[in-house]
Formats: sequence, structure tokens, C-alpha cells
Amino acid sequence: MFRRFSRVVVMVIIAGMMWHCGGERVMMEVDEQVGQRLSKLALQDNASGAVVVASVRQDDAPISGAMVAFARSVAGLAAEYAWSGMTDEEGRVRLEIVGDATGYYQARASQDGSVIGLWSSIPINAGDEVMVNLPIGGRAHVMYPSSACADRVLNFGFFAFFAPVSSSVDSDPGSDGFNTHVGYEADLLTALEAMDGAGLSFSRRGIDIWHNIWLLSAGAEYDVVGGGITILDSRTRDEMGNQVVTFTSGHIAFRQSLLVRAEDGTRWDSHDDLTSEVRVGALASTTGEARLLVLTGLVNADGVLTAGVRVETQTDTVVADGSAEYFITAAGASSNLEGRRYLYPPVDTMPQVVYLGASEEELLGALASGRIDALARGEIGNRDAVYASGGAFAVTALDAAVEYGGFTLGVDDEDLAACIDDKINYLTDDRRIGYGEWRQDPMVFMTRARMWQGQ
Repeated sequence: MFRRFSRVVVMVIIAGMMWHCGGERVMMEVDEQVGQRLSKLALQDNASGAVVVASVRQDDAPISGAMVAFARSVAGLAAEYAWSGMTDEEGRVRLEIVGDATGYYQARASQDGSVIGLWSSIPINAGDEVMVNLPIGGRAHVMYPSSACADRVLNFGFFAFFAPVSSSVDSDPGSDGFNTHVGYEADLLTALEAMDGAGLSFSRRGIDIWHNIWLLSAGAEYDVVGGGITILDSRTRDEMGNQVVTFTSGHIAFRQSLLVRAEDGTRWDSHDDLTSEVRVGALASTTGEARLLVLTGLVNADGVLTAGVRVETQTDTVVADGSAEYFITAAGASSNLEGRRYLYPPVDTMPQVVYLGASEEELLGALASGRIDALARGEIGNRDAVYASGGAFAVTALDAAVEYGGFTLGVDDEDLAACIDDKINYLTDDRRIGYGEWRQDPMVFMTRARMWQGQ
């Protein structure tokens, strides 16, 4: 009977090493059998160390702020949880197992001092990078996403007019420089390409239209799309409501704000100070517009316009009746509000909103000349404008909510998104390195890249 059991164990190990004909390893389902005596694998004698990206979820929702710890399973010995880390907002944590990593492992998740999950029989091979999904109350799932990143050139489309996060060297779409990517995201991707063994490079092309830019990765032209795109579930779906793209985890933090002339910095210290006499400029279908409308009460939390709001479009004037027939969100607007030029409030405690095309430069010029009184935009761009203006502008009304920007990929490219996530999470030190650190040292990501795998 012992021989029969041994043969079964050997067959399980061999099966775990098999590859699909398409070149990706089989995802293994691992039974939760805490305390079982396990044999050590010996699949890669000359390899050392492993990277584990663990994801903790409950009822398909990520568990953030959970302490995840891994321990090697050694026959007859109590588990020693030597590798641990805290999950982020996506429920993920990246751990590096040092030394001869090959073997079976146990995992434990704790929150507020209490154990919320235990898993065992998790196979990890030295030299590998593995995704380990840890569902509360379920079995651990192990998969190897590294093949998704192996020696690939990805077509990357970037928004060309969002300096300093993402922009083109030359703003003319017909120029060669239009496809030369510069800024925060450009340096982040360049560092990713430089990571030893990452296996990815990006063929970059500028995009001059913002509307629904995030959905372009669902088509054949682009594998990945970026350009300061805030992560929103509504931006993963097409007009039919079908999810067609997925986001990478956030690599840059955004906070909305108002940019005003320096002499008005104390007049409009918050959104509550805005009245119907104040003209606020905004770009349509941006988070700057969406948060302005929510924070001033011009729309509700779902983006539905307050009854009585009057909107002038390029072809018509409409008045919202408080129904879902009139809505504006960061992912789009109802068809009757397309081409909006002015938005007038129904009460004195809400501001006017002015739309001046798709150019932030035009809005900045309008603010400087007095055609508008404030500009609703992200803090990063607004603080850059203060610096560029020599102090002529000021940033006010900082939003308490923090949003994150990421890249989009086709919905079927989740393995590739996870692989890119792993590299970006390393480069940003799990969001501890961001825009502020890059602004102080534009080489900060490249420095991290050279440290990857000890290089």
C-alpha cells in the first residue's frame, strides 16, 4: 500500500510540472490539508530563491490589510513562518523566498491578530515566479504567470497630452516625436524593460484622443494603453456594459483639486466656497470633471445630474429632470450631453462649469486671462502648473479621496496584467515610491530596476 501511495505522489508531482501545448503551465489546485507530512521537491537543483505573489480574497472580494505568511513544510517540524507581508488594496502581497526555495509550503493569513485562513500543500520551485490565490475558506490555487511575460514586444498606446505623467516630445501627431514617450509613466516602463529577465519591451505610439482611450486595449491595435488613466470599474466596460478590459494595479496616486489664480487662493479654499458666479473649467469625461460635479452637488454619487441643471451643448440646450436620462461620469455621459460647452447650476450654492475643448493648455490660458475662475484637475498637473507659472497660480480644495492610475489590457490578458503588476509593484516598492519620489529623482525607477534579482 505504501508503494501505491508513493506512486500517486510521484504522479502528482509530474503532473504539476507538465505544460499545456500553448506554452503555459497547468494551474494546480491544491487541497487544504494543514499538518500533513510532505516530501520536498527537487525539480531544479541549480536554482535558488523564488518570488511569490499571493492574493487573498473572500467571496471574490480582495482582503486588504491582511498579514500573509509562508512557511516551508518540513516533516515532523512545526511550521516556521519566515516570509511575510501585508496585502495591499488589491489583496495582493509580494514575497521573496530566499535560499533553496524548492519545496512544499504552508500559508497563513491574519487580520487584527486573528487567523482568517490556513492553506498547505503549496508547491514552489526555486527560480520560479508564482501566483498563489488564497481564497478564505477554500483551496489554494497556484499558477505560473512568468510565461506571459517571456520575450514579448507589446504595442503600447499612451495619451500624448498629460504632462508630466505621460506625454509626447512633440505635440504634432504627424511628427516623429509624437511617438516618443516622456514623463513619469514613460520612465516607469523604461525601467521595467531594463529589469534583468523581465522579458518585456514596449513599442510606443502616442494617442491624441482621450475619449474612451482606456478601451483601445480591447482591440487589435494595442496590447496595453496608458496615460494617467484612473482605475474605475466603469472604464472596463463598453457601451453595452460588457467588461472588455482589465486594469493593472495602481502605480500612481491621484487627488483632485482646484487650480486658481494666486490672489484667489483664500477665496475658494474648498468646493463649498464655490457659488453660481464662479466659472470652473473642466475637461469632459475626466475624473477632474466627475469629482467636481460630485463634490459641488451638481450630480449624485451615480453621476445623475441634479434636477434643474441646464446644459448647453454644441447643438442644443437641455435641462436635467433628475432622472438617469441625464448623467455624467468619468467614463462618459448620456448622449444628450455629448458636446457640452456650459453647465449652469439650479441654485446659487453650485458653480458654473465651462468646457473649452480637449486642451488643458486652453484651460490654463483661460484661467490666466480671467475667462474662468478655477480649473478642476488632478493635484499633480495643478502643482506643476503652479511651478511653471512662477507662482501666478495656487492649488486649493484638495479632494480627500485618493484614486490610482494604471494601465489597461484586454480582459483576456489577466495573466499578462498580473505579470506586469509584479514588475511594477517591485519598481514602486508596493506604492511606496510614486510621483513625488520620481519628481525628486527621475532615475528612481531605473535604480530599482538595476537591483532586480541582485543586479
